[in-house]
Amino acid sequence: MKVTADTTHIHHDPYWDGNGLLQALHAAERWLRQHVPAINQLNVFPVPDGDTGTNMHLTLSAALYGVVPVASCALLADQVYRGALMGARGNSGVILSQILRGMARGLAEHDVCGPAEFVRALEAASATAYHSTSDPREGTILTVIRETSEAVRAAFETHTHTLHSLLAVAVEAARAAVERTPTMLAVLREAGVVDAGGQGLYIIFDGMYRWVKGEPCELGPQPVADATALLPHAMLHGENEYGYCTNLLVQGTGLPFEVIRNHMQDVGTSTVVVGDSDLIRIHVHTERPGDILNYVMQFGEPIKIEITNMDQQRREIKQQADELPAPEPTIHTPTAQVGVVIVAAGAGFTTLFTSLGGDAVALVSGGQTANPSTSDLLKAVERLPQPEVIILPNNGNLLLAAQQAAQMSQKQVAVLPTKTIPQGLAAMVRYSPDVDLDTCLARMQPELARVRTIELTVAVRDAMIGGLQVQQGQTIALLDGTLVAAGLHAAEVIRTAMQPIQMEQHELVTIYYGAHMSHAQAEALATTIQTAYPAHEVELRVGGQPVYDFILAVE
Repeated sequence: MKVTADTTHIHHDPYWDGNGLLQALHAAERWLRQHVPAINQLNVFPVPDGDTGTNMHLTLSAALYGVVPVASCALLADQVYRGALMGARGNSGVILSQILRGMARGLAEHDVCGPAEFVRALEAASATAYHSTSDPREGTILTVIRETSEAVRAAFETHTHTLHSLLAVAVEAARAAVERTPTMLAVLREAGVVDAGGQGLYIIFDGMYRWVKGEPCELGPQPVADATALLPHAMLHGENEYGYCTNLLVQGTGLPFEVIRNHMQDVGTSTVVVGDSDLIRIHVHTERPGDILNYVMQFGEPIKIEITNMDQQRREIKQQADELPAPEPTIHTPTAQVGVVIVAAGAGFTTLFTSLGGDAVALVSGGQTANPSTSDLLKAVERLPQPEVIILPNNGNLLLAAQQAAQMSQKQVAVLPTKTIPQGLAAMVRYSPDVDLDTCLARMQPELARVRTIELTVAVRDAMIGGLQVQQGQTIALLDGTLVAAGLHAAEVIRTAMQPIQMEQHELVTIYYGAHMSHAQAEALATTIQTAYPAHEVELRVGGQPVYDFILAVE
């Protein structure tokens, strides 16, 4: 591949020293930051938990934070890699940290980076990223770094190139590889998106090249809706919020989006208004929810109206948390051999996990949209007094970060691959702190297969996934991470989601309701499920989780 770059205002230095590499990476970080909302929206499932862009940006920011400028490329790249290793968040962030690690290996012992060094750095980046992943999948960020390195190698061997012209080749190759990702993964093709991690990597290369050309790395002011459409609920509700949390959809023709958004910002707080001239989703905190409904009715039809008294909700959450069982006395023992690091978000889940593990548990706040870093997990491991530790990530997007933290610890650490919070809770029931690590793992591991998880939220965009057509604003359900149902009413969606489960093999359904759901709403759902499955025991607990309205555990 031969790429002819626009050389207007280009930095003509034929090589980069450490300072040049650092400036290029800072430009990439600024350019990536501008694209975080767009990358987050490249989520296969239309759920409000897209965080690939956020994780990659936080990882790159951590990589550059505290770097001491040095003239040597080798020393600079080593600092960047080590910062990324500790600050990696989510699977995409961990893979990015491994790409930076490979680049550091390729630049080892090189004070400057020219064309040959750049080629070797990208090849080492590709090899390291693939090696770090136990089950590498094509059509992902791995494909993008591999095809980029191959294109740069081919260009280097067939034409005379400068470092900057090779960087142009890398940008074009990354862009083309990203565009091809849907041809490699059916789930991307069906969802109508490219791979988010691959897009993030392309943006990083593009940001570096923009610096080379002297172009700005700022997109300018962005629409408020684009920047806030996928914010997790926990970020929209402060500790001291009061009044009524009002959520609704407005459907119609020729809806004045800007007029409605500006009005909501004037009359309420924690306002998020997204959509277009045909469908608008509104989230606003107000003391007069009736005024909100009366206002939008002059433009269109309000549907899916949810109004929650936040004062009452906060009292209920506190009451529910206070009523949870106290920790087992036998758990509180200084002689425990095995400690547990648990990732969870929500007051209810925090209390539940503490009650099951007591002093031998270190809780790390996080989950969907708020992934803790490798450093956060490692610090929690080291904080425990036990010589052996098990990490429960409780989220599939945290597995790589957990494994990376386990490898970096001086303790004996194992990762139990819990992908949902109900799996983590089920495993903790069999937790035995006074046995050795292997025995404890052997007791906890089988519990993962004995619980099915249903997660309920609202679709943030139209999509076709697994043959299921989803419309923005619909309630959707995921069964063990697979989208299985969509509709207008939560009870109907959950009943559909439960159909694939062989309920006769299970006895208990536990409903954990989220931070913005009331106890009355949860009780109504519990009644519906109990009516549908009268032979089963149905329990109701506060979870307090963001993003998902309800999380169901079927055991």
